[in-house]
Amino acid sequence: MKLIYTLFCMLVFFAGKAQPIDSLALIGFSDAVLELQNSELIRNGTLSVSVKSVADKKTIFGINSEKSLPSASILKLVSTASILSVLGGDFRYQTFLEYDGFVNKDTLVGNIYIRGTGDPSLGSERFKDYPSSAALIARWTAAIQKFGIKFIKGDVFADASYFDSNTIADSWIWGDLGNYYGAGVSGLNFNDNQYRIKFEPGIQEDDPAVFQGIEPSIPYLIFSNKVTTGERGSGDKTVVYGNPLSNQVILTGTVPRGVSSFSVKGSIPDPAYYAAYALKQSLSGTIKIIPESLTFKLTKAASTFGPKKILDEYKSPPLREICQQANFWSINLYADSFLKKAGKVLEGKSDYDDAAKAITNFWWNKKADMRGFFIKDGSGLSPSGSITTNNLTDILSLATKEASYPDFYKSIAVLGVNGTVRNLGKGTKASGNIRAKSGSIEGTRAYAGYVTTKSGAVLSFAIIANKYQQESSRIVSEELVRLMTLLAGL
Repeated sequence: MKLIYTLFCMLVFFAGKAQPIDSLALIGFSDAVLELQNSELIRNGTLSVSVKSVADKKTIFGINSEKSLPSASILKLVSTASILSVLGGDFRYQTFLEYDGFVNKDTLVGNIYIRGTGDPSLGSERFKDYPSSAALIARWTAAIQKFGIKFIKGDVFADASYFDSNTIADSWIWGDLGNYYGAGVSGLNFNDNQYRIKFEPGIQEDDPAVFQGIEPSIPYLIFSNKVTTGERGSGDKTVVYGNPLSNQVILTGTVPRGVSSFSVKGSIPDPAYYAAYALKQSLSGTIKIIPESLTFKLTKAASTFGPKKILDEYKSPPLREICQQANFWSINLYADSFLKKAGKVLEGKSDYDDAAKAITNFWWNKKADMRGFFIKDGSGLSPSGSITTNNLTDILSLATKEASYPDFYKSIAVLGVNGTVRNLGKGTKASGNIRAKSGSIEGTRAYAGYVTTKSGAVLSFAIIANKYQQESSRIVSEELVRLMTLLAGL
């Protein structure tokens, strides 16, 4: 049966009249896939594999390739390919500092607004030569001070109305929301929508870990610390419980003993509000604002003093650079913001469900097989979202026909060289020869991307292992890397 299946896969490939590949290498790859699928590791789960020629989308190899499975972070390839196709790599987001009302001598009778257009990189420290969140606050403060204003009879608002007000997907789980990787997407994002939490571990295991504060300072957040000390070298095993509609944060889990200080990352509940708060605090040293309080809520600010005027316009790094960060380092915030932006541009709707439909229709209209494509977000964080490996290799193959393909290809990390796959396949023929995105959520390990064969043909591939033996996560990952190594020998 194994030999029959292998020969079938080879016949499908050669029938497509694509560039020839090493038939023995294909048999070796096929045997390895079937061996893993039938192993004890995947006994209760599913191994899905799809490999196609990008020249004509012809299938070279497929097993369970039409089974709809959780994608984990390989879904980011769809989000980045989509937004680059829609907007192009040169696109830059804009963020505006505005005011309404009028200036009477040293007094602004009106409000200050920070208006976003969905830039996920605003204030991030990931981009060289672009301002951090602190530098942006200083820049906006200077722009206001330049007017000679000493009093503001109004307030400072964050205008996040570019996107809908639901910053998180309904399908995300409670245990993810307060952690940095569960940060929601706002029309005004800031500082990667995250903060650092500092702990002083105890001397012995199970000792309380002392909460030392957060950076940047966000005084209106209220923390309940239940974190204890874990074994030496255990790393970050904390869970941060929070949500976008509350300033209450619960800290649980453990941090390792044997270090004087240990930090973890949490998600800012309402990044738009925080941006306005930080600017208001910066202004308070030289400018008196009446009234002096802000309400904790998702802000959708409307001008109360007539038309708004621009004080400062900020432009983000080029989209190609933001996409590369998203794929290299698997940044959920960036991928989910791309989904919302694409939905807004394509069909005028930014909520997760409608944006997902817009992405589906976008690739369907390009003749991708989208059967089984049931995404819930743009990052793959949702455990109930699912795709088929056939969906992904179709989209990856079609992406090569887009004008944005060179930027998209460069946005994907090189196996054994950089990004989240930098330590995989080192010293093998796959190292440096495969562009791959990794994906991992509970019960799922996945890889997808492009491989160049010995004959120079470019293939798209996607591999998902779902519901493998829980204690075998590391071994399953090693087996999937072995499959990619064999792909590089085709």
